[in-house]
Amino acid sequence: MGDAALTGRAAGSRGGLATLLKRLRAWTPLNRVATRAVRAGCAPFGGAPEVVVRHLHRFGPVNSRLPNGRRLRLWSLADDWVSNLVFWRGWRAYEPETAPLFFRLAARARLTLDVGAYVGFYSLLAGHANPEGRVLAFEPLPAIHARLRGNVARNRLDNVACVAAAAGREDGRVALYHVSRGLPSSSSLSRAFMGGGDVTATPVEVVRLDRFLAERGIPRVDLVKIDTESTEPDVLAGMREVLGRDHPTIVCEVLAGRGSEAALTELLAPLGYEFHLLTPSGPVRRQRVEGHPAWLNYVFSVGTPWA
Repeated sequence: MGDAALTGRAAGSRGGLATLLKRLRAWTPLNRVATRAVRAGCAPFGGAPEVVVRHLHRFGPVNSRLPNGRRLRLWSLADDWVSNLVFWRGWRAYEPETAPLFFRLAARARLTLDVGAYVGFYSLLAGHANPEGRVLAFEPLPAIHARLRGNVARNRLDNVACVAAAAGREDGRVALYHVSRGLPSSSSLSRAFMGGGDVTATPVEVVRLDRFLAERGIPRVDLVKIDTESTEPDVLAGMREVLGRDHPTIVCEVLAGRGSEAALTELLAPLGYEFHLLTPSGPVRRQRVEGHPAWLNYVFSVGTPWA
């Protein structure tokens, strides 16, 4: 049999397995049993292969032990990649260059802001890392906000408060753009970011964080995580007073070529911030903010708080 035939047969075999896994994923009564059984069966071989993780999404409860002995608990309807990855490979598997460092930073933070919280992965990490600290989790899309609130309740974290709003340069009510099916993993206040295709606009509240925090008498912010799909400079522009006063450490997604890099550099450099790209080898100093094709997150800080 020739190489082309062997390659075709292998591809067909993978395609057939993927189809079977998708059917198991969709059959809710069997999903929990199947995912547990497959995970246990794969454990002696170093964990589930990529085809399983990608196509057999977990439906139901997910939990993973954290470094301090507490448990991160999530819930998925087989529609949430973050929870699915945690189920198959543990909490460190999601953004592995970022999550462990964030946990260490959050352990020392009295107040953490999670802007673009999605289902709450980083909010929950912060809440568990420092039970004596406070966390404000901002997530404006109603369906995702409901999942976020459910995950916070599931973790019994009284120190995490959920805010049904986005953060931006000014207060107001504007459109949030997202795909119309499922639980969108990507949404943005920028219509240009979402591009063409099946995109829905949902009106959401936007808050300027300087005003929001001042009205609530919050005296200091220690840690900020931002993932807002290209509008990160607007979030930071809305908290200039906090940045100048507190110099919080900022964990921020930076997408290459999406227009945020220069704006982030110009906003933060005059305040004394340094820029470190988060890589599998650790934080790497950069003179300016430049997006990377593989590693999406930076730490912006005054000094090196992880040292």
